[in-house]
Amino acid sequence: MQILNRPRSNDQYKDRDIGCQEALEGALSEIARSVPASQIVDAAGGKLSPVMVALAKRAEAVGWSFEEAEVAISELAQNILDEAGEEDQG
Repeated sequence: MQILNRPRSNDQYKDRDIGCQEALEGALSEIARSVPASQIVDAAGGKLSPVMVALAKRAEAVGWSFEEAEVAISELAQNILDEAGEEDQG
C-alpha cells in the first residue's frame, strides 16, 4: 500500500489540486492494475467504486478533503484512460 503525501498546508494554496493528484497518483495506478477497466471508466465520470472511495478516505485521513480526493481520482482516472487510448493508437 502506497504512502500518501500530506498537503503542504492545511490552508488553501496555489496548485493544491495538483498536489492532491500527485499524492494519489501512485496509489491509483496500483489500484488500476487490479480492478476491472469499467471501474476506471466510472471513476473518470465521477462514480467511485468502493475501492476508490476507500482511497479518497485515506487521502482525507492525511489532510486532503474528501472532495479534493474525489476530483483528483476522477482526473487521474481520465489520464489513465487517455494514456491507454494513446497506446492503442500508437
